[in-house]
Amino acid sequence: MDILNLKLNPLKIEPNDPFKNDLLGRKEEVLNLSLLAANVNSPAVIAIDSRWGTGKTTFIRLWEQHLKTEKLPSLYFNAWETDFSDEPLVSFLGEMNEGLKSLIGVNQQASDAWEKAKAAGKQIAKRGIPALVKIGTAGIIDADKIIEDEIMKVTGSLAGDALDNYLQQKKAIFEFHEALTKFINQSADGRPLVIFVDELDRCRPNYAIELLERIKHLFSTKGLVFVLALDKKQLGHSIQAVYGNGIDSNGYLRRFIDFEYQLKEPDKANYINSLFSSLELDKFFAPRKQYSELQYDQEHLKNVFVMLATGLQLSLREIEQLLASINIAIRTAKENEYIFPALLVFLVISKHFNFDAYERYIADEGEEFELIDYLYKIVSAKKRIDNFECALVEGLLIAAKNNQFKKSESPRLLKHKEILKNEQLDFNERNYSEIVCNVVSRPSARGGMDLKRLKDRINWLSRFEISSASE
Repeated sequence: MDILNLKLNPLKIEPNDPFKNDLLGRKEEVLNLSLLAANVNSPAVIAIDSRWGTGKTTFIRLWEQHLKTEKLPSLYFNAWETDFSDEPLVSFLGEMNEGLKSLIGVNQQASDAWEKAKAAGKQIAKRGIPALVKIGTAGIIDADKIIEDEIMKVTGSLAGDALDNYLQQKKAIFEFHEALTKFINQSADGRPLVIFVDELDRCRPNYAIELLERIKHLFSTKGLVFVLALDKKQLGHSIQAVYGNGIDSNGYLRRFIDFEYQLKEPDKANYINSLFSSLELDKFFAPRKQYSELQYDQEHLKNVFVMLATGLQLSLREIEQLLASINIAIRTAKENEYIFPALLVFLVISKHFNFDAYERYIADEGEEFELIDYLYKIVSAKKRIDNFECALVEGLLIAAKNNQFKKSESPRLLKHKEILKNEQLDFNERNYSEIVCNVVSRPSARGGMDLKRLKDRINWLSRFEISSASE
């Protein structure tokens, strides 16, 4: 017996062919952004803005590996993995130090320059950027100007050691910039160094904002390109958590980000097809095709899932997690057992996104009207009228309740029968109603559908905590 996949594995990025397993068709975007980064003549911060669960991490990992294959210098920094630290600059320099070892190699001049940059960075971290960088101005004003202003303030009220501290701070920042510039010139052979900063929006608000400020103020050096993977809306909440709801978070971010890029919406049908292959669902459905009533189960499962994922605009992470749940549910079925995959998919998704309506439907005295209305909201009238999968789901929703109540007619079914009789109506509308009626009258729907069994199978899934394979 074949061992079948129950979970999705993270995307494998081949070192010499990074786009080989690219399920989302990101190659063109990566190539174009690589050209942009390579031709930037000034310090630059590029934000890859996309909502949670849309594949940002996978995207920048593909981009990073592409740069490696092209022998272009790059580093990857996961901000969320270091947000336990109280000082973002220390964490960032530590991760840079590890990542730059291969880039420096035996280049002694580059090594010396980096050691000087680290030493200056430690001094900056020890003394801290003046409070005004973080408070009041929200880090928008130039750091050197702030230091000058602070000096003017403290000369009249603070002791000499405070003044010395500011002067040393300014000197450390100057030395850091100078050493960093020399390092980039020595190590990258004139090519820009691209630093990817991932999951900034998942960090503690204070940590995320301080890291962002330090990147802009301390690493604004020619030849250095930062790529930030973030959810701008979520990061805006972090900004307001630090500086108050009155701050214009978009205006704040514009001071730090030079270019914003929205990831292209991937083709969900292609992505879902790829996930089906990864889960080896064809192996599960293959023996079932010998039974006439079950031979289209795989097609129905896939097409209904695509229809609902598209209509609900599910994120890639939501698609992965829901499909993983459905995969577990169907694996418990016997080879010749009715599982009604179209209805199973719709009920699993309804439970996730419209729990109250789902609960009312599966209750002993529940009816199908509310969930059918929910189906109509997901699939617009224009798309529904000639959509076999939508009619299939509606027919199964009616049939399941007919079986539960041991009745043959429901108001919804009667409505479709009336439409069928009216020859003045549009062909597509009558055809849709005919499909619904045919589904309800199928032998499998009349005799093999057990809503309680479906409910038990779906409720069993709630005992599982399923993680996503990607960002």
